Amino acid sequence: MLSKRVGFGLGAVVLFLVAVAFILGRPAHRDARLYPIIRQYTPFVIEKTLGGLKILRKDNPKFKEEPDAIHFYSRLQELEREWASKHLKLKGETLIILDSSSKELKKIPLKSEKEKHFIENYYQVKDK
Repeated sequence: MLSKRVGFGLGAVVLFLVAVAFILGRPAHRDARLYPIIRQYTPFVIEKTLGGLKILRKDNPKFKEEPDAIHFYSRLQELEREWASKHLKLKGETLIILDSSSKELKKIPLKSEKEKHFIENYYQVKDK
């Protein structure tokens, strides 16, 4: 009788921990229109391996990070925010993507306030 209760208790704890890990490891919301456009210009590449996911840089072959599954997307977002602080500029209803020498690569008109909030929240780029 006691062993059944212990078994159910352990099962419940395991399910709870799996649910918490799933919630913590979930990526932040990304805008379906803007994120793929901006992603073309970011130097980060996600590589899938048997051991998990790796973050690589296109411009630096020595750069390689292998965060655990729970922290993977938060680390990728941190790296993208660091990149965005130097390469993204928000002017009114227009997002400007810059190269490493601050030359303009692309202007993207924002179609809604929701897209502007995405840029401000995900990349932490403010309107100047």
